[in-house]
Amino acid sequence: MELAPIPHNEAERQAVITRMRIATFDAEPELDRITSLAKRIFDVKSATVTVLDHDRQIFKSRANFEKLESSRDISFCGHAITRTGPMVINDARADQRFCDNPLVACNEPIIFYAGMPVHHHEGYPIGTLCIFDNKPREMSERDIDNLKDLAYLVEMVLLLRFAQFSQKRLLQNLDDAVRQSMMDPMTGLWNRRGLDEILDRELAPDGAPVPEPCGVLLCDIDHFKAVNDTHGHLIGDEVIISIAGMLKNHLRENDIIARVGGEEFVCVIPGMTRDMTPKIAQKLCDILRNTPIETSEGKTLDLTISIGATWLSPVMGPINRKAVFETADEALYSAKYSGRDRVVFNAEPLKDRTKGLLERH
Repeated sequence: MELAPIPHNEAERQAVITRMRIATFDAEPELDRITSLAKRIFDVKSATVTVLDHDRQIFKSRANFEKLESSRDISFCGHAITRTGPMVINDARADQRFCDNPLVACNEPIIFYAGMPVHHHEGYPIGTLCIFDNKPREMSERDIDNLKDLAYLVEMVLLLRFAQFSQKRLLQNLDDAVRQSMMDPMTGLWNRRGLDEILDRELAPDGAPVPEPCGVLLCDIDHFKAVNDTHGHLIGDEVIISIAGMLKNHLRENDIIARVGGEEFVCVIPGMTRDMTPKIAQKLCDILRNTPIETSEGKTLDLTISIGATWLSPVMGPINRKAVFETADEALYSAKYSGRDRVVFNAEPLKDRTKGLLERH
């Protein structure tokens, strides 16, 4: 039997697992959906999302599999994480590495195994998405592609979960004075300083590629000066608080929302496709248009927002944050100039503009 090898970057890999806090048995409904889907797609006995911890493999999500953990040194997944692509064992009984493995030579043997490494966004393998059965199986090219796609979904779930945890951890670790300097006291959202800090932690430092696609929305309340002039600044504050609440209620907990000006908000939405970014922005516009704001004075205000949207992708290479927000700001200006209460989406010039700014620095 061939014991599972130890990756050359094991110390760094373990440090990532510790930071992500995923070596636990906590329920993960999103991961459970993926393993259940994998079991159905491939028509296998079981599927798991497995985390390779120090001396054990933890079955973070399980579809028709009862064990919570087992020894890492005899694991199939311990071999799989050392690969760049999927590891497929059609019949473990005929494979010299596994034929006398305790997981094969037992009453409920693993005969077929296919595992795709799951990576942290910094590139370290943290575990696998794997499927297995008690009889020999074959994997077609289409099957391989499906397994890769499902493993990518696992990576996205873990990344979004870590982003959510990272925001909470940042708040917990800050002392009161620093926390107050990074939060907008009126809305409880990040302010501009806090936005920069959380983007550095969760998305990418300025000048580095983003680890995943994301949408960027710059939102501005239409005719807000008229609200202040007509109803007073206290009502204006209530409007800002109401719209901040709308953004928080209709975006995900791990999405990054900041108030960066009097009536201006930034929303950064990780894991968002290019096509979905303007659709999400339009949804926010529609919700506010159809939801009048009730003030403490018993008045009902019908308000709208304009949104300039852009989109980032890892293939764009290093991102200059100034260029990103300039692109969103120009799109917002176009939305305002063309009539307000609308979305203008502009992503095409961003790659060239980012490149130019970086070359000038």
